[in-house]
Amino acid sequence: MHRYSLLALAVLAATSITVSAQDPGTIPWTPKDGGDLRMVAIEVPTRYASVGLDPNVHRLRIPEGWRASVFFAGNGINKARFMAWGPDSVLFVANMSGNNILALPDRDRNGVADTVIVAARGFSYGHDVRFHRDTMYVAQEAGIVKLWRTDPSGYVYDQRRTVVDKVGQQNQTGGNHRTRTLVVDTVRNVFYLSIGSRGNADREADRALIEEYQFDGSGRRVYASGVRNAVGMTLHPRTGRLWANNNGSDNQGNNVPPEWVDMVRDGGFYGYPYAYHYRRFFNFTGDYQDLLPITAADSARLDRMSAPAALVDAHCAPMALVFTESTPLPQYRYGAFMAMRGSWNRNPPSGAKIVFLAFDDDADTIANVVRDFCTGFITDTNNVGTRWGRPVGLALSGDGSVYVSVDDGKQMILKLTPPQTTSVDNDASSSIRIAPNPTTDVCTIHLAEQGAIIRVFTLTGERVADVRVEGYHA
Repeated sequence: MHRYSLLALAVLAATSITVSAQDPGTIPWTPKDGGDLRMVAIEVPTRYASVGLDPNVHRLRIPEGWRASVFFAGNGINKARFMAWGPDSVLFVANMSGNNILALPDRDRNGVADTVIVAARGFSYGHDVRFHRDTMYVAQEAGIVKLWRTDPSGYVYDQRRTVVDKVGQQNQTGGNHRTRTLVVDTVRNVFYLSIGSRGNADREADRALIEEYQFDGSGRRVYASGVRNAVGMTLHPRTGRLWANNNGSDNQGNNVPPEWVDMVRDGGFYGYPYAYHYRRFFNFTGDYQDLLPITAADSARLDRMSAPAALVDAHCAPMALVFTESTPLPQYRYGAFMAMRGSWNRNPPSGAKIVFLAFDDDADTIANVVRDFCTGFITDTNNVGTRWGRPVGLALSGDGSVYVSVDDGKQMILKLTPPQTTSVDNDASSSIRIAPNPTTDVCTIHLAEQGAIIRVFTLTGERVADVRVEGYHA
C-alpha cells in the first residue's frame, strides 16, 4: 500500500470537491419498472428433458401472454455466451468453455433446435460470434478470427484466417476479463472490439478500451477509453451509432458504481479506473489507495465525461445489449433488451434477469425506464445460492421472440415467444404483419380494405416480399 504526503492528499481533496460535488446517495438512477410479469413454467421438449428443469422450481416471470420454452440444451453446451443469426436464419452460439461455435438449425420452425452442429472449433475464450453476409467472425481472447466454409450449403466453417492477433500486442491477454466483444460496422467497414481491464481498478496501459480496426485488421486505434469491461456492445440498427454497457469495479459497496449503458463517442472517456457515473471519484480506501495521487491529467479526462443514457443496479453484470430492429410489438419498437448475469459483489445480489430499456424514438439518448422483462433465475432474491441460471446472450427474431443463452446452472438456450396475435400498423403504408410467421404452407388473410400491402418477413426480420392486394382477401 502506498503512503502519500499530507500535501498530496490535500490536493486530491480539493480536486474531488471541485469535480464531484454530488453525494453518491444522489445518483440519478434510471427509473425502474417491475414490468407487470406473470409466472410461467418453462416448456421442455422431450429431446431436451435432460436439462432437468423442475416445473415447481425453475419458473420464469415474463409479460402476460408470453411463453418460455427450451430451444436447445445438453449435447455439448458448455458456457454458451453470445449468439448471432447466420445464413438461412440459423442460430449460432459461441460455446466458450467448449472452445467452439455451435449451429442450431430449426428447419421446421417449430421453436426447437433440430440438432446441434459444431460449426467451428479451436478457440480460447471464444465469447462472441458475428456474421457479415456469409463470413463468420469470432472474437476470442487472442483476437478476431475470420472464417468461411468450403461447402456453401453446409454449416461447418472450415477455413479461417486471424484478422487481429492480440497475442502480439502488449498487455492484451491474461488477467481478468478475458472475453472480447465484437461489433461489425458494415457501413464504415470497421470492427469495434472491447478489451476489458486486467484488474479490478488499476492504472494499466492498453486495457479497459474499445478499439477500432479496419476489416483487414489494420488501422488499430483507441476508439474509447476508461471502459472497464464493455461486455455488451452493439450498433443501433437505424442510427448506426455504437452503444455499450459496462461492468463496474468491485469493493465500493452495494450501490457503487452503478452499471451504465451509453452511446459510445469517438475519443470518449468513461471514468475507469478512478471515477464513475458522471465525474464522480471513487472512495480511495483499501486497494483503491493505489490509484493516488490524482493528477491534473486525470481531472482533465473527467471533464470529457458525459452523463450516460442509463444507470442500472450496481454489480448486476450487464451482458448482451440488443436494440430491436423489426418487431410486430409496438411497445418494444424503440429500445434495447439487455441481459444481466449478476455479480458476486452485492448483498442482496442483483442481476440474473433480462430488462428492456425504453426510449421515445431512435433519436432519444436517455432511457425513460429500465423495465423487467424476464426474471425468476433466482428463487430467493436475498440468497445468491438459489440462483439456478445466469442469462448472458440475446438474439431477437422478426416475430418478436427473444432467444436467451444461460451459461451457468441449468445451461441452455431459451426461447421467449410473444402472444400469437395479429397487429396492424397504422402508418402510411397500411401494412399488415402476422406474428409469428405461419409454419404451414397456406395462410388466409381477410382484409378490411382494398390496395393493402402484405409484407413477408423471415424469422430474423429480413423483408423478402411486398405484395399489393387489390381484392378483399388473399
